[in-house]
Amino acid sequence: MNYKWLLALKKPSNKLWVTAATWALVTAIFVFSLRLGARTIEVGTLPNIEQETVESLLNVIASSMLAVTTFSLSIMVSAFASASSGATPRATDLVMGDSTTRTAITSFICAFIYAIIAKTALGMAFYAQNGRFILFISTIAVLLYLIITLIRWVYTLSQLGRLGNTLEKIEQVTQKALRQYRLSPMMGASSTHVLSKQTKQVEALSSGYLTHIDMQSLQRKAEAIDGYIHIHVRPGELISPDTLLCEVETQNDVELEDLRQCFIFAKGRTFEQDPSWGFIVLSEAAQRALSPAVNDPGTAINIMAIMMGLLVEKEDEQQADGLEYDRLSIISLDCNEWIRDAFSPISRDGAAILEVNLVMQKVLASIWRNAPDKDVSAAAFIMAKQAFERASHALTLQDDIQLLTEKHQNLFK
Repeated sequence: MNYKWLLALKKPSNKLWVTAATWALVTAIFVFSLRLGARTIEVGTLPNIEQETVESLLNVIASSMLAVTTFSLSIMVSAFASASSGATPRATDLVMGDSTTRTAITSFICAFIYAIIAKTALGMAFYAQNGRFILFISTIAVLLYLIITLIRWVYTLSQLGRLGNTLEKIEQVTQKALRQYRLSPMMGASSTHVLSKQTKQVEALSSGYLTHIDMQSLQRKAEAIDGYIHIHVRPGELISPDTLLCEVETQNDVELEDLRQCFIFAKGRTFEQDPSWGFIVLSEAAQRALSPAVNDPGTAINIMAIMMGLLVEKEDEQQADGLEYDRLSIISLDCNEWIRDAFSPISRDGAAILEVNLVMQKVLASIWRNAPDKDVSAAAFIMAKQAFERASHALTLQDDIQLLTEKHQNLFK
């Protein structure tokens, strides 16, 4: 249950309001605690600041931050719509999870709350001389912080929701998932284990996409029943109620529902434990660029270059994790899916565009030669051949076909 709550709080759609609510509470506590802090200082030690001086500063913060927050939220919603229409709706969560955006919105809301509470407390004569001085200093600090945040926010607004910025975010989360996979391809479990014929099977009993597997909880449960668990699914798979999640080898009683709770389902896929999803989202952005309504093959070419960079990145074998969960084993991930998910839709939608096909052959040839995974390399070779054949039927000018043929033959000698 704690694992599910942690995942829920990490969702970009929840991070924004959770962060704002948390810091708003901290702000309220801070304003009220100023009086207690001021009491520890001898009366008359600190300079006397007139109440009107502090109130004027608080009025500036209260009036401006409400307008800035409203404006920022409208810009943020526009950025979400821009990311959805310019790249793919699946990228909206990444724009929503932008740390600078979250920090800016939270800062503006908390500054507004700070000003309102502090102004009310001043009107009630809540602070004495020392308290007013400390409140004055803290208000100056808040203003300086807001100035810095606004400067950063202006730069973020110039980038947020733009296609290049959205593609960069997709690349970053895909790269993170790929590196995590390369460090631990089996998610810390074993790749092979011979199960006995007497095993207990755990079926999903529900449908959706498998987004996460709580390996730590499965390991603890396997130790508790003195057994062994073999996992038959990987994050990213579409699960039906009769899908076999895992098999349990033990002589003791097993609560199958407890094991089932370690598999987290959702209506859509996520990036964290699912490298394939990043390539699918990138491919969707390329497909949109190749659509007749957009007709932007340059974006599709840029996306293929991004994919190439992700797939040829060398893994650091010295940092590879060993066996972390000795009572768990899991099926291997089919890395061929990365090539199919990434390039097959682009090959189909861009088959009649010579420039797209030429770059695709170059990209696939580079992956074929440089990919650290042999399966990915082999899949790139097959995909290059399929893309060439598809383009040969779609291109209408014989000179274009001849040029593509020569390029394919030279790259894959």
